[in-house]
Amino acid sequence: MMKLLQISGILLIVFLFSQCATTSEMIMISDLHYPNDLKVISRAEWGWQPLNRTLPQHKIDKITIHHGGEFFSEDKDMIQYLRNLQSWSRREKKWIDIPYHFMIDLKGNIYETRPINYPGDTNTDYDVTGHALICVVGNYEEQKINQSQLNALVNLISFLKDKYNVADKNIRGHKDYTTQTVCPGKDLYRYIEDGTIVRMIHEKKMIVKTKAKVKTGIEVLRERNFDILKGKRVGLVTNPTGVDSKLKSTIDILFEAPEVNLVALYGPEHGVRGNYSAGEYVDFYIDESTKLPVYSLYGKTRKPTPEMLKDIDVLVFDIQDIGSRSYTYISTMGLVMEAAAENNKEVVILDRPNPLGGNRVEGNLVEDGFYSFVSQFSIPYIHGLAVGELAMLLNEEGMLNNKVKCKLSVVKMEGWNRSMYFEKTGLPWVLTSPHIPHPYSAFYYAASGIVGELRGVVSIGIGYTLPFQTFAAEWINSVELANKMNSYNLPGVIFRPITYKPYYAFGKDKMLNGVQIHILDYDIVELIPIQFYFLQAVNELYGRNLIKEGSNNDMFDKVLGTNKIREMFIVNQKVEDIIHYLKKDIDNFKAISKKYYLYD
Repeated sequence: MMKLLQISGILLIVFLFSQCATTSEMIMISDLHYPNDLKVISRAEWGWQPLNRTLPQHKIDKITIHHGGEFFSEDKDMIQYLRNLQSWSRREKKWIDIPYHFMIDLKGNIYETRPINYPGDTNTDYDVTGHALICVVGNYEEQKINQSQLNALVNLISFLKDKYNVADKNIRGHKDYTTQTVCPGKDLYRYIEDGTIVRMIHEKKMIVKTKAKVKTGIEVLRERNFDILKGKRVGLVTNPTGVDSKLKSTIDILFEAPEVNLVALYGPEHGVRGNYSAGEYVDFYIDESTKLPVYSLYGKTRKPTPEMLKDIDVLVFDIQDIGSRSYTYISTMGLVMEAAAENNKEVVILDRPNPLGGNRVEGNLVEDGFYSFVSQFSIPYIHGLAVGELAMLLNEEGMLNNKVKCKLSVVKMEGWNRSMYFEKTGLPWVLTSPHIPHPYSAFYYAASGIVGELRGVVSIGIGYTLPFQTFAAEWINSVELANKMNSYNLPGVIFRPITYKPYYAFGKDKMLNGVQIHILDYDIVELIPIQFYFLQAVNELYGRNLIKEGSNNDMFDKVLGTNKIREMFIVNQKVEDIIHYLKKDIDNFKAISKKYYLYD
């Protein structure tokens, strides 16, 4: 009996010790507190069996992406799959658990698997110590990754990256560590290779999720019951970017409002509904939805004529700008203001965010002889103003033709401040033109668009899926150029080798080699110099002078607002020779423009 009691006591102690170990493990694992927007199915929820042995613990400094390597059908039971995988891993492979720390199913559901404080396992020859292993079920040599899976992967990596302070360069695929596998499969790996996953992580960090979204001018005006438009005949200058936060067009908002008498529409480049391509002339037509006349401001005239304005009392302007002088919507705005002044009409600007924020100013002022539709006013290339603020500056500083002044009102935004990039506003982005499909495109436009005017020598991604995000040509060695560009240690930006075949524009159907621009820190990156460093790199590597080779120096100078930068640069092809000229007007412009700030 005594012996039986001793055995029972030993068994009880073993049981209690095993339970304590399990409990301790779970408590330790529970330190992973996930944010509300990251839904993770816990081990307990899918029936995970506690560890019966452990490994030495490790410290995470890498995140590595795998795929399951076998075709996964949509009707497959994920819970049962995980249970079977755990049993197989322990029984057949003699591993302590499922080899991965997390798994993602076809619907984008994330599952906790192996406790992350223990290294994973692999059938290949790389040391997994320090790696947080994530497996997306399926075989992505054959299957296609879907958006739900990609979003889940980005959200999970973003969380782990922040928690363990993992560097961007250490977010990689299984095949990056061994030649024994194609894992995570070509369709998933391309998102790692082209920087998409890292870029999405950084974009996610810039989004401030708040109940108080920015209200644009049109939404504020609507809340005011269109007070400043009542009793007036209204003309609207707009395009597809003129929408509220629910993507309802300003055209339809004003047309449907009983308080507003909307009588005419005016369309800039691309037209009021966006159905014209860049540079395509637009004639007068009737809007199909409202049956209102549409006067083109990108056809025979870019400035409203007296005939166009005879039936209206006030011109309302509602267009999303991108913060660069050469982008023609602000030129249209200025000409609208001039025409209104000359014809005794009012102007109302419905304000919108500057996607570059309100603190960045880069570039010299436009000089005599170089004013054009892409450099209409004496402002820096990157002006740092919301369109309402810019309109006030143009009006009050005598920058309109003959120094005319219009009767101007600005309907301010609510909730915007100068530190906000567009991603922080909570507003949906509507592409402002075909090659500005994303809010971050505004940054890349400023970083490459000037060099893009050198026709016939280089691709900046127009005609491919990365508009304004590349520098490429047939004769470039991608790795060589990437190494050279990265050797300059430019703040907030890195470059990776890329090879691609444009679908149209420069290099159509040819294999081009070069670099993809990756802006990692919008606060410290200097945009305009990036393209001149590319020109410098090409000269240092290949002895070529792309400015001289290009066929469009006239437009190159017009966009820069001067010929002096070109003339100074081509002597030695060194960025240091032009930096002082690019920066010479910034402090003075900031001092002037601050008088017109509507936002902190």
